[in-house]
Amino acid sequence: MKTIRVPMFIGKPIVKNYLRFDENVPGDIISLTNGIKKVRVTLAETTNPKLVTAFRTSINRLSGAEWLSVHNGSQWIYLKVDQNDQDVIKRITVSISVPEANQLVYVNVKCHLTPDQLSKLINYTMHSEKGNSFLEGAGKKLKKPSN
Repeated sequence: MKTIRVPMFIGKPIVKNYLRFDENVPGDIISLTNGIKKVRVTLAETTNPKLVTAFRTSINRLSGAEWLSVHNGSQWIYLKVDQNDQDVIKRITVSISVPEANQLVYVNVKCHLTPDQLSKLINYTMHSEKGNSFLEGAGKKLKKPSN
C-alpha cells in the first residue's frame, strides 16, 4: 500500500499552471482550485477478493452523503461528500476499484467548496476530452451527463 500526501503549497501552482496552459479551461474553473486544502491518495494492490470486499464495506461506512455510485462489472467508483450546516463541502472521498490491475484507490480531499462549485468541476471534467473518452470506454452502463 502506498499513500501520497500532496503538499498544496506545491500542488496548487502546478495545477493552476497546467490548467492555464490548456487554452480551453475557463478561468472560473482555475479559480476553484483555491478551495482545495489537502489531498491524500492511497493505492493498494491486492488479488485477495476478501480485501476488496472489506475495502468496499469500509467505504460504505464512511461519513457523508453518497453523491455518486457507478458499477461496471467488478469495477466501481464511489463519491462521498461531507457538508457543514452552511452547505459548504468540507471533505470529498473518492474510492475506485480497478480489478484488471488488482488495485484499489482511495482519494481524500479536504476542501472548502459549495455544491455548485463541485458540480462545475465535475461537469467540466466529464465534458473534457479525457472525460468523454472515459464515458465512451465505460459503455452503456454509465451515461454521459446532459447539458
